[in-house]
Amino acid sequence: MSMEKSTPREQLALSLRVRPEPIVVRDPFLEFLGLVAPGEPISVSFDELVKAAGHMCPTVAGAYLVLRHGLKALYGDEPAVRGNVRVTAYGGPTDFGYGPISQLVNVAIGAAPETGFGGLGAGRFRRRDLFVFRTDDLRHSEFDFERLDTGRTVHVTYEPNVVPTSKDLPAAIGPALSNGDPASVARFRSLWNARVEDILEADGRVVRVQAVGS
Repeated sequence: MSMEKSTPREQLALSLRVRPEPIVVRDPFLEFLGLVAPGEPISVSFDELVKAAGHMCPTVAGAYLVLRHGLKALYGDEPAVRGNVRVTAYGGPTDFGYGPISQLVNVAIGAAPETGFGGLGAGRFRRRDLFVFRTDDLRHSEFDFERLDTGRTVHVTYEPNVVPTSKDLPAAIGPALSNGDPASVARFRSLWNARVEDILEADGRVVRVQAVGS
């Protein structure tokens, strides 16, 4: 009797009420290396951000929505360009969800803090220091998105509390973590995932985008 070996999962089995649109970008470095055709866009899905984060939560949903609406304000219907957008977070890497959000911004558009790719030659295709933490100006879930080729900048604020949280969710966390019985875990999963779905469904209602300097 043979034992079938499981194969790696390529996509997550997200079952959501809404299907988030992918974030579409161009990557000049991928084009330079011949990994995609010149001008050929690539897409980054919400599923990929969840896979990169290792979980799905309001912060991951916020990173996705902040990216999608911020880039839409800078590029309209054209694909955003990786390495051409500087993102500033109003807080430090351990404040609120700024650290995890910075990692997902890096996945989508390459913008990274000092640990990012330094570029080739004189810094071409550089991604380092394109994600900036404003530790001197702490605000909750506020960002600047600056398009480097035009200087156009928008201020993006994520406001998940616009969508009410189920009063049952806080009480469900404890039993799911401490007991681990299937019913408690299922109850927590249902409420947690519903919270994320509610935020995704609210879409633009939880994100404010304002032009800067115009």
